[in-house]
Amino acid sequence: MRKLVVSCLLASFALPSMPAFADDPPPVSGEARPWAVGVSNDDQKSALALFTEGTQLLKDAYFKRAVALYRQALTRWDHPAIHFNLAKALMNLDEPAEAYAHFESAMKFGGQPLDDDQIQQIVQNKQYLYDNELAELTVSVQETGAIVTLNGTQILVGPGSWTGMAQPGKATLIAAKEGFQTAQVKPDLVVGKKKDVALELVPISDSIQYERPFSNAIPWSVLVGGIVILGGGALANWQASSAYKEYDDGVEACNRESATAINDDTGTPRGEVTGCVPDSSLKDSQDRGKLMETLSLAGYIAGGTLTAAGIVLMVINRERPVQTEGTITPNPVSVIPYLGPDGAGFSATVGF
Repeated sequence: MRKLVVSCLLASFALPSMPAFADDPPPVSGEARPWAVGVSNDDQKSALALFTEGTQLLKDAYFKRAVALYRQALTRWDHPAIHFNLAKALMNLDEPAEAYAHFESAMKFGGQPLDDDQIQQIVQNKQYLYDNELAELTVSVQETGAIVTLNGTQILVGPGSWTGMAQPGKATLIAAKEGFQTAQVKPDLVVGKKKDVALELVPISDSIQYERPFSNAIPWSVLVGGIVILGGGALANWQASSAYKEYDDGVEACNRESATAINDDTGTPRGEVTGCVPDSSLKDSQDRGKLMETLSLAGYIAGGTLTAAGIVLMVINRERPVQTEGTITPNPVSVIPYLGPDGAGFSATVGF
């Protein structure tokens, strides 16, 4: 930005149309001094003291400190001369948009009580800022109760519109209202051009849709696969039981057929001896039972694991609300160098 260093005369309360303060100033009609209507004598004195101190700092190029005092003075008395000098200090701090606004405020009473030279300065400075530093911005919002801010300063409560000056590349508009998604816009401004921006607020219920992290077919496939494998394990377990029963029944039958009675010396039966040797068919039943038992255990383990995994994946994949409109783009970092008698450094604004 090309910086304009103001070297013209500063405004003063001691103007021909505005007498200097006394301890007990005489009553003055509101028509003669409309900028003093409703302002108590104490507030006028306090504002004058702050104004005088700020003007000396402005002359000595202590711009930041002067701005702070002028702002404080305006809380006591909204006087054109304070706006005039505050605008000059802001121009030296590379704040053209705010400087322009205060130049306009200095002219709210048609230029009074400033003199012709000061009025001419305002006209020239506003034209310079408009041609070289600023763009004209008109902002509108239709939502009732929506609060609109420009670079953190409230400019509008909807419905309605606002027109003012903004610095290209450094203007951020935010519209907010409870129950609505916050809208943020960085308008594409061009120096010396006009730009209209209409802000729209979307109800949160309309700006959110529900999405899953991944296809719901995945957890269902894992879960169904686990259940199927568990079923296979149960079937293998039944087949193992059947094979073992077949083996046991075969051995029992073989034992009955090969049983030999045992008698004592008197010929009385005392028992019997079995000497069954299982044939290949019984051996096959036994082997099949062992195989099915192994497959059953593996099926239970694998099926149980997959079933549990499917349930976990379903929990992970549950629907989540996702905002789909009005995404806020973080503001870039804005750094403004400062150099003056009261120090040097940078003023930075960082968007999050």
